[in-house]
Order: sequence, then structure tokens, then C-alpha cells
Amino acid sequence: MHSVQALPGQTPSVILHLTHNLTINRIPEIRFDLSITIKQLKEQIEKRYGSSSDQMELILQDTNGNNVSNLSDDTKQLGFYYPQDNYIIHVIDNNPNSILKDIDDVSKVNKYTMSEEDYDKLQDNFRKFKKQLLENNPELAAKQNNPVIITEEDYLKEEAEQMKKGDRCQLKEKKHRGTVEYVGKIPNLGQGYYIGIKLDEPYGKHNGSVGPVQYFECPDKYGIFVRPDKVEVGDFPEYDLDDLVEDDEV
Repeated sequence: MHSVQALPGQTPSVILHLTHNLTINRIPEIRFDLSITIKQLKEQIEKRYGSSSDQMELILQDTNGNNVSNLSDDTKQLGFYYPQDNYIIHVIDNNPNSILKDIDDVSKVNKYTMSEEDYDKLQDNFRKFKKQLLENNPELAAKQNNPVIITEEDYLKEEAEQMKKGDRCQLKEKKHRGTVEYVGKIPNLGQGYYIGIKLDEPYGKHNGSVGPVQYFECPDKYGIFVRPDKVEVGDFPEYDLDDLVEDDEV
């Protein structure tokens, strides 16, 4: 296996955020070496989340939560997929008996019937797993003291309901303008709500589709999906030619 060389503008390491399909806990700003293999990456993530690396699927997403590529080849190096700082690695735990299915359900904490002494004598138990998980991830420990109120499947629902198809809008960061064409969930991108926008200029990623599903129609490169908190609606007419300024692709 040949070593991945850093491309122009690419450093030997990258800062990524981790999300998981079975827990709302997000692990921010983890620095990874671009030379590690995807197998080694999974092993590092296993130490942080607890999901088995052998039953783990990794999806690389951009800063807007859009899928970039499936990290499916364990022999490839991370740098092969050219991740950028602040991209997201979304972890999918395919183990039907994964212990993470209960980690966010506090209602299950007091359901043990055995004594505390006998429970602690068990070689493997959830309490020991959770303690090790929090010790390895101080970010998760902080989140335990400040739990997220909204459920993952309804993430940003309230913000999304303030928008509707046909609204003129503007991206808060890049200031690109367009028209809202879709408001709702997109399972292939992750839990929660998204806004589909037909941009006035070809700064987008697609033609309004995600995989085989066409959520709205527009020319290629004019479509983009963003989270509701990344966009504002209002009186945003198309820019005049004198107003247009070249910018990076969204």
C-alpha cells in the first residue's frame, strides 16, 4: 500500500467532528493523521464511542452535513478521501445488540434488580462501559451535565417550520441566495430537518437529489441542502451583476 501524499492545501492531519446514529452525543474537533487506514480510524473511533469496529460503517460529510463519500475500504488511508478541516465522520453502528442503543435512555438506569455489590462484580456491565467511555471522552462527560433537550429525529424542527417552499432565502455564511424548494427530513443525510434550496448561481452540489431520491428539481450545481439554522428567509432578490462576488463553493 503506497503512502498518501498531502495534496496542495492539505496538511498531514485533519480536524474532524464525530456523530453517531445511535446517540445524540457529538464529539467535536478530533485531530486524525491522514496516513492512518480506515481500519485504524474505526479502531480509534471504537475507543471513543464503544461501537465495534468490525460492525461499523463510516460516512464522510461536509460542514453542512451533506454526504461526501462512504469510507468503505478498510485498506485505504484517510487522506485518500481528501477530508477537510471541520468535515464530519458519521458513524453507523450495524450491531443489532449494540449497547449504545440504551446510552441516551435515562429511564433504564434504575431497572436492575440485583444488588449493587453483585452488579459491580460482573466482569462486563454497562456501568463499567459508560465509565470507560466518559474517561476516554471528556467531551461526552461535559454533555452528560448539559443534556440536549430536543430529540435527534426532530433536530431543528421548529426552525424548519418557519420556512416554506417558495420563500426567498440567503445562506448566512456564504451569502449565496436562492429559493426554498424543500423543507423536511432526508434520511440519507442524517436525523433531523433540512432545507432544500435552488440557488440563483451554480454554487451548489447537485440537482436537488440525494441518491435515488429527487426532492426538488433544478439544474445541476444549483441545488443544495442545509440545516435550517444555516439559512435565513426574507426579502432577498437576486444579486445584480455588480453585486456578485466570486466565492468558494458551498
